[in-house]
Amino acid sequence: MNIKAIKIIESMVSESISKFLNEQMGEYTEDVHTQVIGDAIIVRFKNVLFPAERQLVRTQEGIVLMKELKVKLMEGILPHLKVMIKTLTNAEVVEIYSDISLTNGARIEVFTLNKDLEKT
Repeated sequence: MNIKAIKIIESMVSESISKFLNEQMGEYTEDVHTQVIGDAIIVRFKNVLFPAERQLVRTQEGIVLMKELKVKLMEGILPHLKVMIKTLTNAEVVEIYSDISLTNGARIEVFTLNKDLEKT
């Protein structure tokens, strides 16, 4: 795939996932970066925590609770994200790796695919 096509996919993934997370989980971020690297798509969101969540994660107990909550919420929407990525890239999602940093409010999603987008 040429560089222009990759940039279009990156933009579409950023926009689609941001909209989906906002509508399904109430998460909003102003700063989303998506990068296609071979057979992987990496999406990084900055500042996804609400003020109340930022307050909660000031304690160790709050961190544990918030991590559990975010993991459970993501588990519920993973099938939808797989369909979304397949629709946008025409590639099957093999694995999804997801994490959130509660210290800086950043979320990262890594989608590994069944084909290398840069070569197709």
